[in-house]
Amino acid sequence: MKKNVIGIDASRYKHDNPTGVEWYSYHLLNRLVPLLGRDHNSEIRLYAPEDFQLMEDTPFNVKKKIIPGKKYWTIFHFSKEMLFNRPNVLFVPSHTLPYFCPRKSIVTIHDIAFKFFKDAYTRKEYWLQNRAVKRAVRKAWKIIVPSEATKNDLIKEYKCKAEKLVVIPHGGPDYPKLIQWKDAEKKELLKKFGLKERDLYVFFVGRLERKKNLVRLIEGFKRVLNEYPDWKLVLAGGKGNGYEEIVEAVDKQGLSENVLMPGYISEKEKQFLMSGARIVALPSLYEGFGLPILEAFALRRPVVTSNISSMPEVAGGGAHLVNPLDAIDIGVGLKRLVSDGFYVNKLIVQADEQVEKFSWEKAALKTLDLLV
Repeated sequence: MKKNVIGIDASRYKHDNPTGVEWYSYHLLNRLVPLLGRDHNSEIRLYAPEDFQLMEDTPFNVKKKIIPGKKYWTIFHFSKEMLFNRPNVLFVPSHTLPYFCPRKSIVTIHDIAFKFFKDAYTRKEYWLQNRAVKRAVRKAWKIIVPSEATKNDLIKEYKCKAEKLVVIPHGGPDYPKLIQWKDAEKKELLKKFGLKERDLYVFFVGRLERKKNLVRLIEGFKRVLNEYPDWKLVLAGGKGNGYEEIVEAVDKQGLSENVLMPGYISEKEKQFLMSGARIVALPSLYEGFGLPILEAFALRRPVVTSNISSMPEVAGGGAHLVNPLDAIDIGVGLKRLVSDGFYVNKLIVQADEQVEKFSWEKAALKTLDLLV
């Protein structure tokens, strides 16, 4: 009996500084690959440009296929493999399909932010991303999207057929709801980030870029300081398009003592800062999913987020929603969470229920249904 070969693009599985796509690939494949491996009549091939460490207890029928190559790996090197030795089924967890692929190819498109924030991309980057999505819409058998918002974007912007799109939300975070930190470790991290143990702060995590709407967050936060001058705002993440505007806004508002920007932080550092925050803010102008909302829910932190794009969908009734185009509304939302403990407790109860709806196990099982 000829084996059924299921191929998976694992090029985003392991990265030192993971972004959202790498995070998705890592957590989903850790659950999905063992499920696929249960069918001993199938061979599971994991394609990548360089060798990597697989998850523990990998089934015997899961094989790594290393295809060397760095620049434009998917377009040139992966496409060549698909031309001469293609599997029966192919799953690509990021939005770029190889030029040659089996009829049953499934791809995940996380968002189409480049369509709405063209100035954040070079002409070449925009052209490559736009072409990749067009090819996925044309060639993929099914397209996985993390939210109804992204599904609607693809229908509107690319005339994608609704029956081709499958909404499979990302999972929530793995860490426990209450994390205990050793005193020495806690002291070291507080010192690193310029914080004191009793500091009250609002926390944002993500790339420091224009689409995250951080200038308006800073303006809204300034309104909080008018009544609660001891608060701080921590903006954690690497520099992105529009970073200079964020620094300028801090200076303009005279907030250099109250706004901390530690740069890119590790997963452990993110958990520490988020678990210590009094409020988590994600007032983005666009999100394909908005994972920090679920991370904050898991740590029982109250959230201020936008009332547009995918954010209300992910938050359910567990977050305070604001108009991201209105800095005053952002400030009002922050002040309510600062001052209204009863309201905060109500949100946290609803957030506890909401976060239980999302898991990587559920995401893996729904993805498995498409692949087999």
